[in-house]
Amino acid sequence: MPGNPGALSSATVVQMTARKGSRSLHTGNGSLVDGLARSVISRVSAAPHQRRHRRVEIGAKILYAAATDSAAFDRDQIRADLSALRISKVDIVDQCIPRVAADLGQDWIDDRLSFAQVASASARLYGLCKAIGQEWDNIRPGLNARSLLLTTIDREDHILGPAVLADQLRRRGHSVHLHSNGSGQSLREKIGQDRFDGILISVSTWQALESAAKAIREIKKTETSALIVLGGAVLNENGFDVSLTDADMTTNDIDKALDAMIGDDIDLRVAE
Repeated sequence: MPGNPGALSSATVVQMTARKGSRSLHTGNGSLVDGLARSVISRVSAAPHQRRHRRVEIGAKILYAAATDSAAFDRDQIRADLSALRISKVDIVDQCIPRVAADLGQDWIDDRLSFAQVASASARLYGLCKAIGQEWDNIRPGLNARSLLLTTIDREDHILGPAVLADQLRRRGHSVHLHSNGSGQSLREKIGQDRFDGILISVSTWQALESAAKAIREIKKTETSALIVLGGAVLNENGFDVSLTDADMTTNDIDKALDAMIGDDIDLRVAE
């Protein structure tokens, strides 16, 4: 385990074993709470603020173990364990879940976990994100609150990134409608039902980029004035060319995207 080697003393009851070479953690009696969590809570919780990174690191390992365990996933227990480590809901969404998602992806690439195991664990993380995520406050929306349509395209399996982004945007006071596996037709229907200030399209693969370009051309046929922003992992790929799409903006900087949207006279809508 990276970090301070003294964080877990030899007296701890934790046994760190690999299941099929994975990063799963198990305790002597099989309980994450009685083992890893309780053995470090008294040490880490009393640490100064600069040890926050260490708490998050341990919390991510607890969450990974629970997400990949064959037993039922107890959201309430996980939240209690992480809360005991003084890990906030914000840090669970912004720090722990993305770390675990990255580990799951690497475990699949390295053949430590099957696709089914990764899909199951990802679904658990997605459910946790939704359960603790921020609801949009349509009672007192901020002056610059925007109505946003956040979508993935054409059977893309990445759902955690958009879910985390949606929560971050809602925390800033924006209304977010999360639409998975969108198409040009489904997006045109969404736009016809509601007014959006921005359409954020998350793309992770070259194949999906082609589908996204087609969807954007379909959106352009509507009368929407929404800013169309394309982002996602594909922007980091070698050879990515912004001319491959008709998006108004291509960026992974959400602040730049929000700043580019008109903030005055916004017609607010309630989104999921």
